[in-house]
Amino acid sequence: MDFLERHTTKLAFAISPLDDYTKGKPIGGVDVSLKGRKEKPVKNLSSYYLFLDLPDDSYTVQVRSDYYFDEELGTTAELDAKNPVVNITLKPKPSYPFPLGATLIRGKVYDSGGEAVSGAKVRVKEKGVENKTTEKGEFVLYFRPLTEDEIIEVDGKRFVKGDEDMIIHLEVEYEGVTKTLGLEVCEGKTISVASIK
Repeated sequence: MDFLERHTTKLAFAISPLDDYTKGKPIGGVDVSLKGRKEKPVKNLSSYYLFLDLPDDSYTVQVRSDYYFDEELGTTAELDAKNPVVNITLKPKPSYPFPLGATLIRGKVYDSGGEAVSGAKVRVKEKGVENKTTEKGEFVLYFRPLTEDEIIEVDGKRFVKGDEDMIIHLEVEYEGVTKTLGLEVCEGKTISVASIK
């Protein structure tokens, strides 16, 4: 006589990584883990990373990937039991394969001694666009497809609209230092900022 074995698992929580540029599934390799724990998630067909049969506790989720900055996020046992999903937005690194025609600002940040600044905040305040620098001080800021309200046309060229004109303000912040630079950013082009010191 054969016996069937019954095994049930309990979903502790699911991690849903999201590409900040496309607002879709991340591209390239993505590794999701729990800091200081050996349990591995199960990835389902919808690209959720499922952690099963964990004791009720607080955990730190780590996400490492090919094209995005590493992320860490604390999660607790206080998630909604019916929908225990933790959304993590992944910000592209400069190595991300942006499509042709993407509107980008690329550059490097250096301190007053000429050393690359890692982890500096770089943003365009008018647009809510923000990222950080790599270990080499490199950054990329990306604009999702722009609406007509976000564009100003001058002499047949289309620019990202600033507060009132075609000048946007790039702001860099690190270790108590804040620098601001005015730029013209043409829609569908990559603007390179040689270096910000």
